[in-house]
Amino acid sequence: MISVVMDTSNQYLSVGLFKDGKMLDAYQKIGTKRQSEDAIPVLHSLIERHNLSLRSVDEMIITKGPGSYTGVRVAMTIAKTLAAIAPVKIKTVSSLAAYAGNKKAISIIDARSKKVFACVYDQGKPLMEEMMCTYEEALALKQQYPDFSFVGQTSLLGVDPEEADLCNNIYQLSLNVEAEEYVDALTPTYIKNVEAKKACI
Repeated sequence: MISVVMDTSNQYLSVGLFKDGKMLDAYQKIGTKRQSEDAIPVLHSLIERHNLSLRSVDEMIITKGPGSYTGVRVAMTIAKTLAAIAPVKIKTVSSLAAYAGNKKAISIIDARSKKVFACVYDQGKPLMEEMMCTYEEALALKQQYPDFSFVGQTSLLGVDPEEADLCNNIYQLSLNVEAEEYVDALTPTYIKNVEAKKACI
């Protein structure tokens, strides 16, 4: 089983290559403005380095947002294109969950306009709905979950960021996810501001 992991939804371009549950190779680099240009070349490089081809891929695991709407669509478009030319299964994982992995964590992603997307996770399971909130509301989550760490784009909140192993986190989370049944209907998760009037409490 050859699996490709890809995250283009936020600040990183992350591409991972797995075989039978073991990571063969991975690339992770901050490059918010260059995911669309670099994603396919990086993917080709990893695959060729291990004497494989795109048609060798059995499944592609991507993040579905929330995050940069344009960024999310890069990995999603690549996955859909690959599924159109080969029998590739597609799995999706929340971009917020990707930062948390299987840790007890409060995950934060930049939503612009001094707001963040936020969610709280324990062992990969969300303890609340993903939402958009202010920096102050996100910081208040720490009072409710004092033994949970902050992960993601935490520098927005004045918290030193932890380096996330996104490829491994996404792969491990995908083990509990079913493949998408209707690939053509797959769309990014987009949390609108009007849907997030409730406070992060």
